Amino acid sequence: MDHTGITTGCARCHNGATATGKPATHIVTTAPCETCHKSTVTFAGARFDHATVSAPCASCHNGVTATAKPPRHFMTTQPCELCHRTTFWTPVTYRHASPRYPDHGRAGECVACHTTNAQTVAWKFAAYQPDCAACHATNFRPTAHPKFQKPVTVYYTLGELRDCTGACHVYTDSTMRSIGTRRVGEHRANRGGW
Repeated sequence: MDHTGITTGCARCHNGATATGKPATHIVTTAPCETCHKSTVTFAGARFDHATVSAPCASCHNGVTATAKPPRHFMTTQPCELCHRTTFWTPVTYRHASPRYPDHGRAGECVACHTTNAQTVAWKFAAYQPDCAACHATNFRPTAHPKFQKPVTVYYTLGELRDCTGACHVYTDSTMRSIGTRRVGEHRANRGGW
């Protein structure tokens, strides 16, 4: 068969009866052959356009139909499309939605917290979970957090400020009845710089 000039309608003949059709291992699709296969001489080099994909990635990327997660991939039960986009695979754009894990923005690498390369994070300082101090206790600097300065300076403890996004007012004196400096939400998880 001379395929010269044929650019559309492959499935009219390649239906499994008139001519060889899609093999059983072919990616499940209703798209016309010519959507991915640009040559009538060879099927090699087919390019799949992911722009119109609505099915979960793993329905094809299962290691049989198409390449699956590589062995060194982050261990997770979350669907691929939660972190990856079909238009660009990297960088990953995952955002934490759980109040237990506030979104730290794009500044940090996943493995900074997920040290075992897994979905579950082991708290470094479990006694402070689920607050900021459960991971960041070593970053706490008492002298940066005065509670009051009269008659002597007293600083907040790590236990008192375990949630870094909370309030840590500076009181006018040791009675702690009058606030001298209001510090509400001084730190933000995704702002950095502290």
